[in-house]
Amino acid sequence: HADHIVTGSAFSKREIIRYLHVPKDKVTVVPNAVDHAVYHAGYKESEIQNVLQKYHIEKEYLLYLGTIEPRKNLERLIGAYHRLHQEKKDLPQLVLAGKKGWLCDGIYKKVQDLHLGQKVVFTGYIDPQDSPVLLCGAKIFLFPSLYEGFGMPPLEAMACGTPVIVSNTTALPEVVGDAGIAVDPGSEQDLCKAVKKLLEDPVCLDRLGRMATERAKQFTWANAAKMLMDVYRKV
Repeated sequence: HADHIVTGSAFSKREIIRYLHVPKDKVTVVPNAVDHAVYHAGYKESEIQNVLQKYHIEKEYLLYLGTIEPRKNLERLIGAYHRLHQEKKDLPQLVLAGKKGWLCDGIYKKVQDLHLGQKVVFTGYIDPQDSPVLLCGAKIFLFPSLYEGFGMPPLEAMACGTPVIVSNTTALPEVVGDAGIAVDPGSEQDLCKAVKKLLEDPVCLDRLGRMATERAKQFTWANAAKMLMDVYRKV
């Protein structure tokens, strides 16, 4: 019954057309954005250190930030981390940051079963003011989610200059473009290889961080507002 539909990604537009059977010209994509005054690479080392102490995180660390639930593919991420840990004993900690979601018991059990309790940190809920600082301090941001209508956490990580590894499915490739690494979310091996590549290639790691910052600059609320105003005028 709506006069027009606004959604955050081309992927979501395709899903709306496919499942709700609406004409494609009735749906407009207005990408989400990031507050660059909050999410940026300018946080001081002392600020980062204070946040790490608050959540009992060591320096260095690989980071996932989001709800702890099956859709986020965390059991497979933990499995990939375990593979890598068998090769590299000096592997940075894996930090899984965020509050518990539904059906999450298997995720915690996976860490116990693989005896990774000393290497995997569950922080629980992250205070909003700590989120950008945590993203800024991470060596790599990992987001192998199975289904995303957009994917705010990778965009926020990119705005903080942190290299990202995401799934090559749903809306995530739209957000990351060529400024990150996209892997098959169904393959522990692919995820393991991507992390290993970045950890062993500091030049590539640095380049991806710079590319991520530039890519994130395209996603502003001013641009989103202008696009949304155009929809209002059209309607």
